Amino acid sequence: MGELLGVDPQEIPLDRPLGELGIDSLTAAQLSVEVEERAGLTIPLERFLGDETIGQLLAQAGESAA
Repeated sequence: MGELLGVDPQEIPLDRPLGELGIDSLTAAQLSVEVEERAGLTIPLERFLGDETIGQLLAQAGESAA
């Protein structure tokens, strides 16, 4: 994810809404595909553009995987 945003992955705040990180629709689409390829999780690209945080997405992904 850090590569797509042009930042060190460890510097991405988990509690900041993704929409505030400057993610555009192309980046959201790339993130959606990358998550599906790496983790096998389908996250609609719209969720990367909204008010959810990475922490919230990870928590929900963990719940659906359980």
